[in-house]
Amino acid sequence: MRSRPWLRALLFGAASCLCLCTLPGPAAGADGAAATPAPDAVEKAQNHFKKGAALYESKRYALALEQFRASYATVPSPNSRLYIARCLADLGDHVEAYLEFDQVAAEAASRAKDEPRYAQTEQTAQLERDDLARKIALVTVTVAHPDAATSLAVAGKDVPRERWGKPFPVKPGKTEIVLRTKLTSTPQTVDLSAGEAKTVALDAEPSGPTEAGSGTPALLDEGPSPPFSEAPSPRAYLRPYAYAAGGVGVAGLAMFTVAGLMANSTYSDLTETCRGPCPADRQDDVDAGRTQKTVANIGVVVGALGLVTGTTLLILSFTGGGAGGSQSATASTQLLVGPSFTGLRGTF
Repeated sequence: MRSRPWLRALLFGAASCLCLCTLPGPAAGADGAAATPAPDAVEKAQNHFKKGAALYESKRYALALEQFRASYATVPSPNSRLYIARCLADLGDHVEAYLEFDQVAAEAASRAKDEPRYAQTEQTAQLERDDLARKIALVTVTVAHPDAATSLAVAGKDVPRERWGKPFPVKPGKTEIVLRTKLTSTPQTVDLSAGEAKTVALDAEPSGPTEAGSGTPALLDEGPSPPFSEAPSPRAYLRPYAYAAGGVGVAGLAMFTVAGLMANSTYSDLTETCRGPCPADRQDDVDAGRTQKTVANIGVVVGALGLVTGTTLLILSFTGGGAGGSQSATASTQLLVGPSFTGLRGTF
């Protein structure tokens, strides 16, 4: 992750070596066919990359960006493009950096089919892109019934059709979305906070729902509920099991409480009446007290395990989702048992 200096340095060194090693390899041309770069082009690209790496390490990101772009222009490589994205991020242009990381991941995935060494570049780009998503907002715009003249702009940027229906990065705050057709222009403003992701559905069909008196297509799902939808957690199916485990835990603690009170009552009675070793005719009461104590002990174990399992499943059911990649969360729960207490400690 970019927030961990040691890991960032490791990734920098690994990607630097990988870039220099792969520059002489095949580079994808404009028509998708592989072409072998000339040796002088490879040497020129390597020199640009080395200069960029040195400037990047000295935190001169603007100058490093120029060198990495020159290297990529000479011999296209997902690794040099990875550092273009990193320079943009370090210069504070998080929106462009997110888009660049996305392109790096796509290019590396395509190249990895024939050159497996780029698989690591794809994973690194995805990790750093998703980490960067916490500093920006993501809006996904779906367009129904578009025609050849339909266009979409988000925050003043034209969105290519291949990105319609995919998370698009914007700065936190108010963002204007404009859908244009031959006859209409539909503006919509959304307010997003850092790390937030929303989905907006628009209809380009002139005969679709229109705003009163305007004749322009309206946002779908307008009304009391907002026109946004967020994907539920993919682990939501765990919640019924969490509730069931929690119920077992509550039942176990209830059994512990009842059996414990009965055992205390039995032993108190034996202590008061026997005044020492109990006679043989009270053996049944002694055995009953032992049984009650055993049941209480079983109850506390079942209760604690049930609550631990239920809590863990409930936490997991709310994690693991997120648009654009969202960011994963980890959860842990510990059972604490002491001489006079039983409890839970969890982190997430």
